[in-house]
Amino acid sequence: MTGLPSDTDRIPWDGPSVRIIEHQAHAAGHAALLIEEHRVLVAGDMLSDVLIPFLDLNTAEPIDDYLAALRLFEVVVDDIDVVIPGHGSVGGADEVRTRIEQDRAYVHALHGGGGADDPRLQPSAMHGAWLPDVHARQLQQVRQREGLA
Repeated sequence: MTGLPSDTDRIPWDGPSVRIIEHQAHAAGHAALLIEEHRVLVAGDMLSDVLIPFLDLNTAEPIDDYLAALRLFEVVVDDIDVVIPGHGSVGGADEVRTRIEQDRAYVHALHGGGGADDPRLQPSAMHGAWLPDVHARQLQQVRQREGLA
């Protein structure tokens, strides 16, 4: 397997036009794919309806990186009829903005020392019993970075 050059913004193939939306939110070199003619966003490990955002805590600015990726999705939101996250349910056009806003609210709350009230962390919505542990680890690391722990 050969990686694409770093400045590649489209999948070089004979299939439908697929725009690469690279960002550093979830992991280094993470990307979403926008299948333009079908108005489908394959969001990778973002925009889940069941999981909280998982930040790449190995970067210098994980909060800023995640918020920047969400802004990239906002730029194309009017071109999306379907969002396919790596985890959770496929969503329609009406859910894309909601998921962006829900992820943004979680990241802002995490930055402020909170986020546990996110509906995806509530026992009735729990995708896995391990999810609160992920939140606690992220909260601890963000607080340490900000000198609050």
